[in-house]
Amino acid sequence: MEYLWCILIGYMLGSISFATIVSKIKKVNLKENGTKNLGATNTMLVMGKGYGVLVMLLDVFKTVLAINIARIIFPQFYAAGILTGTSSVLGHICPFYLKFKGGKGLACYAGMILALDPVLFVFMLVLCVGIMIIVNHSVIVPYTAAVVFPLFYCIQNPQPEIIIIAIFVGVLLAVRHIPDIIRAKAGGDSKIRDYFKEQFRK
Repeated sequence: MEYLWCILIGYMLGSISFATIVSKIKKVNLKENGTKNLGATNTMLVMGKGYGVLVMLLDVFKTVLAINIARIIFPQFYAAGILTGTSSVLGHICPFYLKFKGGKGLACYAGMILALDPVLFVFMLVLCVGIMIIVNHSVIVPYTAAVVFPLFYCIQNPQPEIIIIAIFVGVLLAVRHIPDIIRAKAGGDSKIRDYFKEQFRK
């Protein structure tokens, strides 16, 4: 029964689309602007950095909250955290009330890692930013995270159920970002180093 409750808690909180809420308040249709995605990145592109960062932080928070709620309710269930976190990522990507078309899940994925292992979160943050700057493409971040998190987390928690869930959420994140890879190959992805230079000039 705890499996079902963790899935429900994660999915329902994860499906709260803060990008949609903010866009409705500001009367901006994100589905028709920018990347047409209901996530923090598109919110930033269309509505500015402030709103984008706000949506990102709220998406991280909702996953952290979901995991902590599940852990409080089921303190003895060893897979409560990662199962709830994965369900939150899934809810964000496929919210039932938005015809299963939500965001790409990276902020929720980050929230899951933060809640499960803060030390691993800091390590991955430094690693992903470093690789992103070296490669000069932001699209590398979700793919690095999709590989590194399952690898390290499964080494620390080698239970079969956790391994399956960790691999699933990693694959889910990678698949959801395939359009970004296609856009990057077509030259549509901005150069990170150029972006940073522009910001420092302001």
